[in-house]
Amino acid sequence: MSDPLPPRSDDSRPRSYRDASEFDDFDRTQDEINLAQTRRVVEIDMEVHSVQTPRTPDAGIEIRGRLRRPSHEVFGGWREAFDRMKLLPFLVPDRVAALPGTVLLRLVAAPPGPRPGNPTINLVLFILTILTTFFVGSLYSPDVRATGMTDLLNPANLIQGWPFALTLLAILGIHELGHFFAARHYGIPVSLPYFLPVPFAFGTLGAFIRLRGPIDDRRQLFDVGVAGPLAGLAVAVPLLFAGLQTSELATISGQVMLEGNSLLYWGAKYLVFNEWLPDFATGLDVHVGPMAMAAWIGLLATGLNLLPVGNLDGGHVVFSLFGGHARYFFRGTLLLLAVLGIAGFAPLQAYLPALEHIGYTGWLVWLWLIILDMGPSHAVALDMVPELDVRRRWIGYAVLLVFVLTFVPVPLRTFVF
Repeated sequence: MSDPLPPRSDDSRPRSYRDASEFDDFDRTQDEINLAQTRRVVEIDMEVHSVQTPRTPDAGIEIRGRLRRPSHEVFGGWREAFDRMKLLPFLVPDRVAALPGTVLLRLVAAPPGPRPGNPTINLVLFILTILTTFFVGSLYSPDVRATGMTDLLNPANLIQGWPFALTLLAILGIHELGHFFAARHYGIPVSLPYFLPVPFAFGTLGAFIRLRGPIDDRRQLFDVGVAGPLAGLAVAVPLLFAGLQTSELATISGQVMLEGNSLLYWGAKYLVFNEWLPDFATGLDVHVGPMAMAAWIGLLATGLNLLPVGNLDGGHVVFSLFGGHARYFFRGTLLLLAVLGIAGFAPLQAYLPALEHIGYTGWLVWLWLIILDMGPSHAVALDMVPELDVRRRWIGYAVLLVFVLTFVPVPLRTFVF
């Protein structure tokens, strides 16, 4: 998901301020803020201690004080009032003030409204993804006997890819619709899902939605963040078991490409076949059918989305749960990916063969993408004062457990039996 620009951190205030009393004749233009008007909006529900503005008017103003009512009861009214003034409010606990319970309301110029989306793009990408997943799915089908690309593109062969394609599209689509309907429930502008088709590998690079407006509070951020993984998981797990039921055990010999085990996938294979698979000593493993393979990919995508960094779903969850302390999860994730990536180098694995079970150089690519594209940022809510309730906290801990269960240290590997 893509989120609005976060506010400045609480300790990054400009050096020079002037008190609100100096602005009695302050004329509000597009780049200037009428301090008296903003004070009238908040003082009904807030004991105002100070109203200050930086010397640069377009940098916004800051109001410090103590709320007379819980923030979630007043913030919605403030949003409506400040929307009419073309201002965007950010409410955070005031770590500068000596008095406990003091909050800081920062008002900045509201960004332009979101441009309307083009549903045609979403539809075209979805249709292309249907085609590419059916194409890749036909490669997994035991009923397809093709000798060249012409045979593979034969509609009679392409249609054989339906177990793979429909399973994967269901998991990815319901994941994104979980985000979509959670956002719409709170009135947050959101795009339709964008699917990313590729005619190789898994047939798709996944899907995403774009938030086109800010999120009011931490509870909304949490709900939107967890809705996708939980919805997708509710579909992926039954489909995985159904796919494994239609798969067969086989003794493998020679060099093969193995799909990696997450704890969830490993346990599911044991429940279905009563064997811990693969058995590297005997070569016994599951000959994975199309539906099981697609469910495995869907669970892999769930685990990747739950990495607790940036604007991934996991980043939303840990920031909603732990606030500023989420940075420790971010640093720990970077360290974990670096260790797993370095452990994937062949010379190290030749020296320590056990590293073959945890090392994967592809994590270094993910590490680079996270640092380059996401950075240490995370989604923020406009009102960061209210904490999550107990029910949401337990759900959040459960979602972190889902990450542990679905994370695959070595997604793909070649092995010689």
